[in-house]
Amino acid sequence: MKHIFIINCIFCMMLFSCKKDVKIGPPVPIREDYTLPQGNAPKEANDKIIELYKSYGSYFLYIYTQKDFEWMQSAGTASSKIDTVVLGNPAYTMDMLNYLNDIWLKFLPDNFKKSEGIPYRVLMADSIKQYRGAGYPPGMEYLYFDYKVVGKSITFAGMNASLSTMTSDQKIAKRNVIIGAIWNYYLQNKILDIPDAFYKVSDYVTYPTSPINAANPANVDAFRKRGFLPTSYTGTVASEWYYGTYSWPNAKPSDLSSYLLHILSRTDAQMQSYLAYPLVKQKFDILVNYFKSKYQIDVRAIANATY
Repeated sequence: MKHIFIINCIFCMMLFSCKKDVKIGPPVPIREDYTLPQGNAPKEANDKIIELYKSYGSYFLYIYTQKDFEWMQSAGTASSKIDTVVLGNPAYTMDMLNYLNDIWLKFLPDNFKKSEGIPYRVLMADSIKQYRGAGYPPGMEYLYFDYKVVGKSITFAGMNASLSTMTSDQKIAKRNVIIGAIWNYYLQNKILDIPDAFYKVSDYVTYPTSPINAANPANVDAFRKRGFLPTSYTGTVASEWYYGTYSWPNAKPSDLSSYLLHILSRTDAQMQSYLAYPLVKQKFDILVNYFKSKYQIDVRAIANATY
């Protein structure tokens, strides 16, 4: 075995010593995915898009294809529904950039934006719609969406004349929807995380007393004392995520979703009555302080912002 090993080593040395050096050719340029500026948006907008790309490596695009928009989705069966994007008028590009800055980007520190805080592609669209199928009355054939998340890309609708006519309340409502979607994107892609301490406050074993609704205030009060918040609102009417024992296995993700809604979109005034409950305040403060200390993001500045 020793002789075989020595022969193999000699053979390898002869092989490498006989091999001629190969000259390395000129470096191959890396082609960028998109060429900036894209087109006939105002110069101010094109300059801003180039600045965003140079600073954060993210493309803010107003010219793209349906394939760019929905490259992961395919119609596998006749019942599959494909979302369609409608490009915006380039004249509104700067208005759209200002809108995204007002409701999202200005709240993020620079280092976070550089480390995946902005997706690789941000597509700006007039609208995102989905054909509902035959049989709907005229004008109701489509469902419309404010955003679409696909991989490392987010498309935002609204790049049109409505940007200049949006009321303060309408802008806040849009912001709340979009910020919620962005935070889910951050969590799903592990750009943000949740501290373990959040899940150590409430009891996720014992079933709450139900039903939990306005007709049963004692049950609602007991639910709050355990540190649980509503999951959504219709106007001023709150809806709870606990509807019965069948919903309890999802208590942890439902609890987190309800807190993300409140820390990101409910003002200090709207939170005042909830924060009177010690466990609610404890969990609320855990998340607020964690995002501020670890990521330098003031989520309460987002929720309290007015326009």
